[in-house]
Amino acid sequence: MRKLSIAVLTIFFLLPVFSNAQPQRDGKWWKKLDQNAKIYFVAGFWNGVTWGDDVLADALSNLEKNNVINGDIANAVMKKWTSYTNIGSTTVGDIVGRIDNLYSDIQNETINISDAMTLVVLNIQGLSMSDQIMQQLLQSFREK
Repeated sequence: MRKLSIAVLTIFFLLPVFSNAQPQRDGKWWKKLDQNAKIYFVAGFWNGVTWGDDVLADALSNLEKNNVINGDIANAVMKKWTSYTNIGSTTVGDIVGRIDNLYSDIQNETINISDAMTLVVLNIQGLSMSDQIMQQLLQSFREK
């Protein structure tokens, strides 16, 4: 019993150490990755995005089948959802280049990678980095 108590206490005190061991995924982290790691990261990230699209489509289909929502609402929700994630024919390599470009400005190094992806997608969708909305968003991500 005493060994179990010691083990539990050890885990309890070491847990915060291990939880802080993961690096902050921001521009400084990104710049340390080699080209292949960047490509794998972006490919995995977008695999998650497209998987999320599939999960939502399936959920909406089930809600429609069970008469919880009608087809028009399901289609509208899905259309709106995919408008946020639409990157057209943009390649993984292009996304990596855009993230590299974003993080080339030292002011952007504190932006976490998820927020950087948001900025890149908005840029792909036509919002210029010089647009006022983009600049406000960029500033809010820097201050996060």
